[in-house]
Amino acid sequence: MTAKNLGLGLILIFWIASVSPGGTAEPPASHLDLREALRLAWKANPNLQISRLQALIAGEQVVRARSGLLPQVKTQVGQTIYDDPLKFSFTGGSSFPQTNRNFWNSQTSVNQLLFDFWGTPSRYLAAIKGRQASLLDTAQTRDDVFLTVAQGYFKTLRAKKLVEVARQEVLDLKAHLRIAEDQYQFGVVTFNDVLQAKVNLADAEQRLIVAETDYIDIRSTLNKVLMLPVTAATVLKDEKVDLKAWPLGEATDAALKQRSDLKASKERIQQQTKVVTETRAQFFPQFTVQGGHTYQVNNSLLHNHQWFVIFGMNWNIFSGLDTKAALSQAKLKVQQLQEQHQDINEQVQLDVQKAYLKIKETADRIKTTEVAVTQGEENLRLNEERYKESVGTATDVIDAETLLTKTRVNYWTAVYDHQMAKAQMLWAIGGINELLPQASQPRHVP
Repeated sequence: MTAKNLGLGLILIFWIASVSPGGTAEPPASHLDLREALRLAWKANPNLQISRLQALIAGEQVVRARSGLLPQVKTQVGQTIYDDPLKFSFTGGSSFPQTNRNFWNSQTSVNQLLFDFWGTPSRYLAAIKGRQASLLDTAQTRDDVFLTVAQGYFKTLRAKKLVEVARQEVLDLKAHLRIAEDQYQFGVVTFNDVLQAKVNLADAEQRLIVAETDYIDIRSTLNKVLMLPVTAATVLKDEKVDLKAWPLGEATDAALKQRSDLKASKERIQQQTKVVTETRAQFFPQFTVQGGHTYQVNNSLLHNHQWFVIFGMNWNIFSGLDTKAALSQAKLKVQQLQEQHQDINEQVQLDVQKAYLKIKETADRIKTTEVAVTQGEENLRLNEERYKESVGTATDVIDAETLLTKTRVNYWTAVYDHQMAKAQMLWAIGGINELLPQASQPRHVP
């Protein structure tokens, strides 16, 4: 086999491996900004899909509850065959048939509830409140998903920046190793400086490997939230969250007005209040009216057709204390929901306070570490110059490099923690959906 044929064969093998199902070719990279990431999550996130379906289910419950207020139309048709037709018996042994032996019959009726002491209307109003609560639950799920996306977005950017910091540390230590080897060749330093540089370089390379692995893991987690291929090499645009400076009191007031989970809690309390009214109505009678038409083939009757109207009352006078227990359960459920609402109210205030303090903390960290990075770079430069002039030691250079790397890590961690804190504040006040323009969101969800 010639070298040319061998080369073509290898190329063919690699091509087959890349396109075959067993190939492990990495999906193409996706370039995303924060808005696009939120849009992807809004369209495809499974938690949001489940929440939307729950809202649709609640909407159908409204239709079912409303049906109790509308007329109920029923019809039935049948054929009856007797072995001996029903007969009237008279004194003396005479008789005549009451029905035919084989006959058809039909009945069509319309039933309408007149009044049941607000039981059915309350059921309908409770279903409406339940649908509103489900829509608000969907809005809260959307906010939770958006917060997860924003945090994952900035965690990925932070991990990428830490890889760059680790890579820069490796480059700096390689440069120091070359200097140490040059110094050793000229007999200025001992071989111990070279060994020390190599050991620290190996340690830095290990940290770089860990940083790269962490970056891939965090990026893959974000891909999963966005329903992208987990192994996709997603490239994120480095951007910031726009947030005005909220005073704590003003932010808390906004959260108490805007948070969807708090609104949903109020709707569920009102829903359960209607359930109490619906349950209480079971103590009282129901008044109905029924009208319709019957038809029966009967040679013994003068008219086969009959029109009728029936006014009725249905009253379950005693149900073995079941109705009383059901009413007690409904009232206790209201109290339970009120307690939950109070707890959510306090949790909302706590969420706002945590986000407020986190924003302040990270802003202060940025100011402190930004100055420290500049000082660390100058400290490293001075120690490198001292080492070249045989005034400083290799340990001084390595310590300065380690300190600078730590300072850079602290700085970039503070930068992206600050962005996550701002996203958390938007979530806490119920405004994180502002990060995605309303035109990009379906209209049926608040």
